[in-house]
Amino acid sequence: MRKRARGGERGFGLVEILLVAALVAVVGFVLVRYARSTATTVQTLQETRPLAQARLAADQATLVSVQGLVRAYHAQHGRWPADKAAVLTLLAGPPRWQCAGNDLDYDAASGTISLAISAAERC
Repeated sequence: MRKRARGGERGFGLVEILLVAALVAVVGFVLVRYARSTATTVQTLQETRPLAQARLAADQATLVSVQGLVRAYHAQHGRWPADKAAVLTLLAGPPRWQCAGNDLDYDAASGTISLAISAAERC
């Protein structure tokens, strides 16, 4: 076996160590920025709640359809439906609300219909 000369043995030099440290620092910086960006995106989505707004918009569209049926009933019969149960009989089936717990409120005196949940934050 050949013996290595003392001067021939090589380890990591100062330059290599500094290069690895710089590379680790750059990668760490990029990862921290990515994590902060992801956290900010999640927070923004929770604040704006786009799905809740879409669900509320769908419920409002359903409400407009029901209002159309109530107005047609009034035009045909000359009076508003007697109560909420009478309004629901005008529909082919029960309305499918997108916001959990949503329902319609009906005022028989004026024929006004509104949603029980009308804010996206509650949806």
